[in-house]
Amino acid sequence: MNISHNNTIFSIFSDAKRPQRVMWLLFGIVSLSLADLTLTTMYLTSVGMTEGNPIAAWLLTQTNSLWVLALYKGVTVATCVTLLFYMRNNRQGELAAWCSMLIMTALSIWWNQYAMYQPDLPPSEDQIVMVQDEPVVFVSPQRQRHAPTLIQ
Repeated sequence: MNISHNNTIFSIFSDAKRPQRVMWLLFGIVSLSLADLTLTTMYLTSVGMTEGNPIAAWLLTQTNSLWVLALYKGVTVATCVTLLFYMRNNRQGELAAWCSMLIMTALSIWWNQYAMYQPDLPPSEDQIVMVQDEPVVFVSPQRQRHAPTLIQ
């Protein structure tokens, strides 16, 4: 007896459907990346946060610009998504897309935990906070050195 998998639930896992699966994964990666950027800017401009990406943290402290941060994140996501798009027909490309989606999902879970427990967190050594609107200044409060107090 010949069983055709074309009309079953397993047909979505066929090699012919791989490009479609990867495109859905790329849509998810872009969506979660936009959510990450939104939450990052929201927390930086309100209560402060610890930026987990050392390159992004350095960019913030060097440029004092959310636009540079958004550009950096946009370029990295666009590069990743473009590479995955060109690899969408290969098994390795699909695996890489699944791994990227898994990472973005884990980051979303991390954001959920951060949002839930942020009010109870003590300021950390590498916390970054936007302290002024014009001109924009990002500071790390725990790293600020104070002038020595002279005792007379």
